[in-house]
Amino acid sequence: MDPINSMDLSLSTAKIDRAKANDPTNKDQKELTKACQGFEAIFFSTMVKSMRQTLPGDALFGKSQGVEIFESMYDQALVDRLAGSGRGVGIAEMLEASLDR
Repeated sequence: MDPINSMDLSLSTAKIDRAKANDPTNKDQKELTKACQGFEAIFFSTMVKSMRQTLPGDALFGKSQGVEIFESMYDQALVDRLAGSGRGVGIAEMLEASLDR
């Protein structure tokens, strides 16, 4: 293979990659994706908070402020894990597909 032609090809792909990075529609798509993932995280947070409120008080530790803080931190970690896994459960993907039309 001719090294000069391969060099031109690599320069061309670098230019294309730079153009894609500066493309406003690509930036808008990334913002839409981020917003949809944020919505999914808020949805999970609301759902977990509502689920937590249905539980009776803990007889072992009581309902102290420390327990409430721990539960809040645990719930946030759970939400981050659910929504931050990349795919979530698909709410963000469906919302993005609907808004992208």
